[in-house]
Amino acid sequence: MPDRLRPRALVGALLACTATFLLMSTDRHFGFSVPVGALLVALAALALLDFLGTFRALPADARTPNLFGPRAIELAGSVILCGAVIRLVVAGRLPFGNGGAAFGVTGTLLWLGVAGFRLLAGLGIVDGNEPLHRRFGFWLFALNLVLYVPLLGSYSLSDPWETHYGEVAREMLARDDWISTWWAQENWFWSKPVLDFWLQALAFATFGVRFEPDQMLAGVASGHVPHPEWAARLPVFLLMLPAVYLAYRAVAQRFGARAGFLGAVVLSTAPHWYVIGRQSMTDMPYVAPLTAALACVLLGLGQEPEAEAPTFPVRVGKRSLALGPQHLVLGLVAATVLPQVLYLFSRHLTLQTIGQSHGFRWHLDEILYGSPGNCGLPGNDECRLTGPLDPVLQPGLMALIWLAALAIFLWINRGERRSARLYFLAAWFFTALAALAKGAPGFVLPLVVTLAGIGAARRWRDFARLELVSMALVLACVCLPWYVQMYVRHGPPFTDRLLFHDMYKRAFVHVHDTNTGDDVSFRYYVWQLGYGLFPWTGLCAGGLLLATREGDEARSLRAEALGFLLLWFVVAFSLFTISLTKFHHYILPAVPPLALLTGVLLDRALPERAPTGAGLVAYLTLMAGAALLFLGGVLELGSASIVGRVPPPAASPFAAAVCLAGAVALLVLAMRRWPAADANGNADTRAVLALFGLAGAIVVLLVGRDLASPNDPEGPARLTYLASYNYARPWPPNLDFHGVLGAVTVMAALAGAALSVPRVRHHAAVLVACVSVWAAAWALDVYLVRAAPHWGQRETILEYYKRRKGPEEPLAAYQMNWKGENFYTGNHVPAFVSSGAKFKSWLQEARDTGTRVVFFTTEHSRESTLKTELGKVKRYDKLTDKDFNNKFFLVRVEL
Repeated sequence: MPDRLRPRALVGALLACTATFLLMSTDRHFGFSVPVGALLVALAALALLDFLGTFRALPADARTPNLFGPRAIELAGSVILCGAVIRLVVAGRLPFGNGGAAFGVTGTLLWLGVAGFRLLAGLGIVDGNEPLHRRFGFWLFALNLVLYVPLLGSYSLSDPWETHYGEVAREMLARDDWISTWWAQENWFWSKPVLDFWLQALAFATFGVRFEPDQMLAGVASGHVPHPEWAARLPVFLLMLPAVYLAYRAVAQRFGARAGFLGAVVLSTAPHWYVIGRQSMTDMPYVAPLTAALACVLLGLGQEPEAEAPTFPVRVGKRSLALGPQHLVLGLVAATVLPQVLYLFSRHLTLQTIGQSHGFRWHLDEILYGSPGNCGLPGNDECRLTGPLDPVLQPGLMALIWLAALAIFLWINRGERRSARLYFLAAWFFTALAALAKGAPGFVLPLVVTLAGIGAARRWRDFARLELVSMALVLACVCLPWYVQMYVRHGPPFTDRLLFHDMYKRAFVHVHDTNTGDDVSFRYYVWQLGYGLFPWTGLCAGGLLLATREGDEARSLRAEALGFLLLWFVVAFSLFTISLTKFHHYILPAVPPLALLTGVLLDRALPERAPTGAGLVAYLTLMAGAALLFLGGVLELGSASIVGRVPPPAASPFAAAVCLAGAVALLVLAMRRWPAADANGNADTRAVLALFGLAGAIVVLLVGRDLASPNDPEGPARLTYLASYNYARPWPPNLDFHGVLGAVTVMAALAGAALSVPRVRHHAAVLVACVSVWAAAWALDVYLVRAAPHWGQRETILEYYKRRKGPEEPLAAYQMNWKGENFYTGNHVPAFVSSGAKFKSWLQEARDTGTRVVFFTTEHSRESTLKTELGKVKRYDKLTDKDFNNKFFLVRVEL
């Protein structure tokens, strides 16, 4: 039971909310408005929980750990330093360029994670007696940091999704409107829900992105090369981390930490996951919460129904309180809802600090139509203030409704201590985030999988424990405020576009389909999962077979977990296979269950007893070194460049022999540290491993043939296509990654085949994992970085800012609508989607007003048309070629 109400805490919550409200109301926003606002919201949420009596008072005890001791100071210091480093990286002011950014951001994030663990250990929330380096969870965290972060923001946002959504997020800040989404040319943007844009805009504001017109890359004029891409992509990574960790915990609960760790490694090194995880597109912001939601459901089903979660005594000032997971769950919901509610209230008050009039101005909801600083520029309408379509349902009125839903949710759950129920509440919170990121799929998938999983296990009583009333309240107050206010502001055109065109019609009608000539039947997503899981493809099929052979879900917790993961895959695969509009990345929700099932299968390939401590570190180091040398040897034999250089270096048989000999030596040393032993699991499981070792090797060879065949110049592009939609976009001829992909194919196939040999099966499983980790590291830090200049516009527009004398030499976008030209210029670019009379009129006006130099960016295929419409000019200099960017080019024209 909760303690009695504490009215004094309510006063603190109201003060924090008032300060946040004033920050949102002011017409001038400061560099640290978002971090300060986030801190105030966190304080308001905690004060609200304290008011409700959720922090149970304990007898004073001097031995109770102090919440705000040295370890809390260390954590706060790590957060501040990490934020400062990222701000310097975004501004291009951190020394040593991309290398400094890689070490600086990765190192400070690692320190932040370690400081967080030390604080939790000091408070007794985690077992401080087990060192950090012995925890699978820590190594999972470190692996994801090292794989994903070092070059996260070092390269261009990719067309089309990243530039599209980045521009919408940039306009949120430029227009100071976090409800109505906008972009140039089409004006209102209604194709996607808002979560991804909120995350990017918050990061832009926090890390100092210069989002104003003509400022995004203008810092290059002062010798600093900005990298706004760090702010665009980092929120997606931070949202992905808890999803991977919770997936690990869900499997670890039933099969042990090692199985959970292996499943999370498979997930983190699957191309579908890491390619989209490196994109600031809407899919990972919906699949990551969806994965976290279903992991929480699985964790909840594994708890005793009435078992209470542990609480931990902490000292805050003179008070001793019981801290527990209920505060994390309820606090997250409150901290997500309060900013939305306060922002809606702030739409009726402007604190004027700019101009001649100062003070408060009360008003009804006002909507800015247009892009400030770019009003009337070709591609942009004139700016004006408008009002909502429905003048009755004002934001303040709707805020009261959502505040009431939050209050009811917190009130009925203020005394909840049962672990299973708290997991279910967390699942519904993540489901609401998924729905806020992608709409119907984010809500339907978790709910259907949960209900089907409980039904398959015949756990009928759990339907009553799912907290469905709380689910409705959480969805209402977390997810609905934006949807409802958008409808109030814009009416049926908004719902017609988002709900009917981009959700209903995409499911039941072909909308914007780019699969002309492809088989879009059942085979389509089998085909794409082959590439999206490479080089795990064959073993993932074995994981599916394992899930069908464990036993009765109603009698075994392990069988229930495998059945739940199998249902998750089947529901996701079926939903998107039935859907008529198909893109390669739509199948991403089916990847996590496949990866987790594969982790369980790999765990069965390993003996129950394994090296520990320094012996395990030495073994893994030797195996990773052997895998790397094997890959290097195969690359040398094939005369391939790891960075895709064309032409590749000449083959070196001597270097290849040295690499392969070294690999064999390291492999022998590793095998001596972990002698042959019986694999974990029963004879049936071992038969599956033997079968799918050979069969999986064949599958990997078939998939690798598509990716690495020299006869298919577009083969390497298949990885990029996992996060794109234009599957006819040509691969740049000056990049050749066939050799690297071929080496990975050979190594993964050989290691997979070795799974069929019982005496070396455990070494083969570890070798497959090492090859996959190296392949993921190469793809994230070489493949994506080298291909990015051809899939984005950063380098082209950066070249413009380097070469122009000043704003008097404008950049114009000719017959383009990719949005990279808008994002990287702060939308300060005359944009001509179609040319003709409007273009010629603008050109003549430029001549009449004395403009002497104009830069143009367009596609290579449109150069002749551009020259024709320019007519006679003094000088035409093409500044970039197809080796620089095979899609777009930059030209300098003297009129």
